[in-house]
Amino acid sequence: MAALLDPADLDGVLDAITALKARQKQLEQELEPLLEVLSAAMAAGQLDPSFCHNDWAFSHSPGRLSYDFPAPVLELERQLKAARDAAIRQGTASEKRGKPFWSIRAPRALAAIA
Repeated sequence: MAALLDPADLDGVLDAITALKARQKQLEQELEPLLEVLSAAMAAGQLDPSFCHNDWAFSHSPGRLSYDFPAPVLELERQLKAARDAAIRQGTASEKRGKPFWSIRAPRALAAIA
C-alpha cells in the first residue's frame, strides 16, 4: 500500500491528473480527423488493415458487432433478467466484482467543448 500523502502533495497529484486528462481529451479531438483519413485510405486500398510505420503498429478494427433481435428473443431476455433479479433478491446469486478502477471526468464546461 502506498504511503499517505501530505494534503498539498495530494492536491498536486490531482492537479497533474486533471491536466493530463484535459490534454488527453484535446489530443483525442485532434486525432479523430486523422484517423478518418486513415480509414478513407484503407477503403481506397492505399493501406492494409494492419501495418507498421516508424516502429508503430497500426491495426484497424471494424467495431463491435451487435444484433437487433426479434420480439420472441427479446421476451426471453426479459424473462431471464427477471429471473436474475429474483435470484439476487433471494440471495441465491453469488456476488463477484471486477478489478477496481478510477473514472475521471472533466467538469461540465470542459466536457461541453468536446
